[in-house]
Amino acid sequence: MPMIRQNADSSLGIEGTANGEGGFIPVTLLYLATTVDCTLFTADRPYVVKAIRGRVDVAGTGGACTATIRKVPSGTALTSGTALHTGSFNLVGTAATQQALTLSTTASDLLLAAGDSICYDLTGTATSAVGAISVTLNPA
Repeated sequence: MPMIRQNADSSLGIEGTANGEGGFIPVTLLYLATTVDCTLFTADRPYVVKAIRGRVDVAGTGGACTATIRKVPSGTALTSGTALHTGSFNLVGTAATQQALTLSTTASDLLLAAGDSICYDLTGTATSAVGAISVTLNPA
């Protein structure tokens, strides 16, 4: 659990491991219609998922298309990972509109160990879809 610390300039910060700098770390996938299931991030240390948000810039036109953001341990297939949220990100949603995904209520789902990955799992065809999905992490 990160702790509050006083920085040398008297401001407050978040202490990371070994007295390093903590704070929030955004991980962003810029997706296109051609983007396939993929890894966004592999943890180098423990993290806690704090938020998942995305924005559709160009809505897909090929019918229903959604994405699930998953926590995937090493040695596990991307599609077999644990969903970090309820519902899904809609790639054919309203253009220029943000989507905030509701995080899983199971606390252990949101804890990443060193070596766990965050992955993008697409369902459907993302015809013409363009946008971004960001996962906000906090060092644990």
